[in-house]
Amino acid sequence: MYMDNARGSGLQQYNEITQQIIEKVKCTYQVFPEGESLEKVNEVYKKALTRGRQEGFVPVLVKSDDTLAEWFGILEDESYSREETIRQGGKISGEEILEERYAQYAGDYEEDFGNGSGDSSVIDELMGEMEDGEEINALTSFAKFSGDGIEETVLFEIPVKNPWEVIAWIPTGGWNECPEASEMMAVCRYWYEAYGAVPAAFSHDEVEFLLEKAVEDEETAWKLAKEHYGFCPDRVDQGTRNGTIGEVADSIRMSNVWYFWWD
Repeated sequence: MYMDNARGSGLQQYNEITQQIIEKVKCTYQVFPEGESLEKVNEVYKKALTRGRQEGFVPVLVKSDDTLAEWFGILEDESYSREETIRQGGKISGEEILEERYAQYAGDYEEDFGNGSGDSSVIDELMGEMEDGEEINALTSFAKFSGDGIEETVLFEIPVKNPWEVIAWIPTGGWNECPEASEMMAVCRYWYEAYGAVPAAFSHDEVEFLLEKAVEDEETAWKLAKEHYGFCPDRVDQGTRNGTIGEVADSIRMSNVWYFWWD
């Protein structure tokens, strides 16, 4: 079973990394112990999501992750302002960010695999067919890489009205091809307002979104799949069997979880 800060014997019952994360985020939390089932975590998260709409918070799952704990040091910086971070994120168009990132990565792909020939068939190969997608309907970024159950994981009740604002409390991104925190917030806002996608779970190199239902329309799924590639090229390059955007589009049509991992 999970433990929370209203019960138990204090932070000392959790591992050191979890303690650091809790101390830096500073809001109501529940802790799922190592080995807890994925099913239990997903069940409790969904109940918290419903309760949060009534009580004024957005739940977020955060894996006990030493890199993430280090990044969260920014929350203790006197110059850091959650309010200013939210304000800055609201100035940016998430849709435009994704369009620009897609154009950049598709251009890089064409240059790498088309030898600068301008052959449009290279992009056709990247797009592929809408087939072989994986149905993803559970949050799993906190699962153990080997064995059953999960790593120790915290469910925070972030005291914000809008789901995208959780990024000000869980500031991630800005390394390799992962968007900066302000861009991450803008994308989260766009996807929530357009599709109801809620940023639900984080590690230092993973983000998962939960939707009430899959986006079944084919044209919209294609558009979203290109956006997913722009957001996280590894979603295609390392997260598909065929290495195509079409496979991601097929997954989108049947999934209520969007999973991203930056290598």
